[in-house]
Amino acid sequence: MEINSNYILWGIIVIYMSFIFLKGVFKVKSIHHSDDYLVAGRSVRWFLLFATMGATIIGGGYSIGAVGKTYELGLVWVFVFAGAYFHFIFSGLVVAPQFREAKLYTVAGYFGYRFGENPRFLALILSILFSIFIVAAQMAAFGTVLSTIMPQFADNVTVLRWAIFIGGMMVIIYSTAGGLLAVMHTDIYQFVVLFVGFVLTLVLCLPDILGSWGEITTKIRPEFFQVEGGKGWLFLITTFLAFFVGETFGPAYVTRYCVGTNIRETKMGIAGVGIFLGLTFPVILFFIALYARIHFPEIDSQQALPMVIQRLNHPIVAGLIIAALLSAVMSSADSALNSATAIFVKDLFEHQLGWTKKGDKYLLKLARICTAILGITAMLVAIILPDIIGLLLFTYHIWAPAIILPVVVGAISKKRSPELTKRIFITMLISILSTFIYMTTPWADTFDPAVFGVLVSVVVFFSTNLIYRGSNDSEK
Repeated sequence: MEINSNYILWGIIVIYMSFIFLKGVFKVKSIHHSDDYLVAGRSVRWFLLFATMGATIIGGGYSIGAVGKTYELGLVWVFVFAGAYFHFIFSGLVVAPQFREAKLYTVAGYFGYRFGENPRFLALILSILFSIFIVAAQMAAFGTVLSTIMPQFADNVTVLRWAIFIGGMMVIIYSTAGGLLAVMHTDIYQFVVLFVGFVLTLVLCLPDILGSWGEITTKIRPEFFQVEGGKGWLFLITTFLAFFVGETFGPAYVTRYCVGTNIRETKMGIAGVGIFLGLTFPVILFFIALYARIHFPEIDSQQALPMVIQRLNHPIVAGLIIAALLSAVMSSADSALNSATAIFVKDLFEHQLGWTKKGDKYLLKLARICTAILGITAMLVAIILPDIIGLLLFTYHIWAPAIILPVVVGAISKKRSPELTKRIFITMLISILSTFIYMTTPWADTFDPAVFGVLVSVVVFFSTNLIYRGSNDSEK
C-alpha cells in the first residue's frame, strides 16, 4: 500500500474502534444494578440476541483462526468449524429455554439447580478455567490482526505481545465500564459490518479464483480439496464433534441463554443465528483461505485473513472491515470476561462464600473488580500462549467431557435425587481425569480428546446407573 493509503487505513480503524469503544463505555449510565451488568437486565429482543451471538462467534477463533486453519489444511476445516454453528441450533431449541425459564446466570448455577452442590463446585472451577482461556484466545487474535497490518513487524514477537497488551487493556476497560449491556448494544454494529465485509471480500476473491481454477488445482496439493483433508474420516468426525460439544454450554453463550425477553425471543435469536451462519459462513471462509493460499503461500497462517482483506479492498473498506474484526474480537473477549465475572460473583462470592447480604451496589463494585483481575490474567495467558486455535482446543478438552452429558441429562429429564447427584459428580471427575491422561497419548492427535472424554462420561454415567440399580435390587 502507498503511505497515504496506510494513513487512510489507520484513520478508519482508529475512528471506528473509538466509536465502538465509547459506545460501550457510555452504557455505564444505563447500569443501575448487578443484573444490568451481568445479564443485560434480561430484556434482550431476538434480533439483538441474534447479532450478539453472531458477533461473538465470528470473533478471533472463527474468523482469523478458521481462515488460518483452512489455509493450512483446506476443506476439512470448513466442515470442522461448522460444528460450532450447528451447536447454536441445538442450544437455542433445547437448552437455552430452560436456562431462561429458571432465570439462571451461569453453567455452575444450572448444575446447582439440577444436581446439587458437588457438581456445582466442579462446574465452577471448570467455568473459570474455560472463560480465562477463551478470553486469552480472543486477545491473541486481536494481537495477530494488529501485528499483521504492520507488515514490517509481522514476524516480531515483541510487537505481537504489545499488540495483545493494547487490545487486552481496551477489553478490560470496556468490560469493566459497561458489562454485558454495553457489549450487546455494540454487537449489532459489529455483526452487520463484519458479515457485509466478509461477503464483499468473497465477491472480490471469486473472479480471481474462478478465472484460474485449472491452474490452482495443479499448484495446490490435492488433499486441500478433500473433505477429510488427507487426515482421515476419524479426524474429521471427532474434531467436528469437538467443536460442536466444546462450544455447547460455553460460559459466554450460557450468559446469553439467560438474557432474552422471553423464551420465544431466546429461541429465535440463538437457533436463528446458528442456521444463518451454518449455511453461509463456512463457504465464505473457504474461498478467502484459498485466495490467501494462492497469493501468500509462505505466510504465518493466522495472518491470512487480514492480509487478504488488505490486498483486495480499498483502504477505506479494508480499514472498516479490519476495525470491525478487531472490535468483534473485543466483543468475544468481553463476553467471555463478563461470563467469568458472573461466575465469580454469583457462584463463588454469593453462593460458596455466602455474601448475600452485602447489597447490590457492593456486588456491582465487586463485579467490576473481578472483571479487571480476570482480564489481566487472561491477557498474560495470551502473551505467553498466542496460538488462537490451540487455546480454543485446550478449553474444549477440559470443558466438554465434564459438562456436556450432565447438561443434556438435565435438559431431557426432570429427575432429581441424591443418587443422581452422586452419579453426575462421579461421571464428571472420572471423565476429566481420563481426558487428561488420554491427552498425553499419541492417539490424541487422531481421535480428539474432547470427544474421547464425552464418550467416557457416557460410559461412566450409564455404568453407575447399572451399579446403583443392582445395589438397590440386592437390598430388596
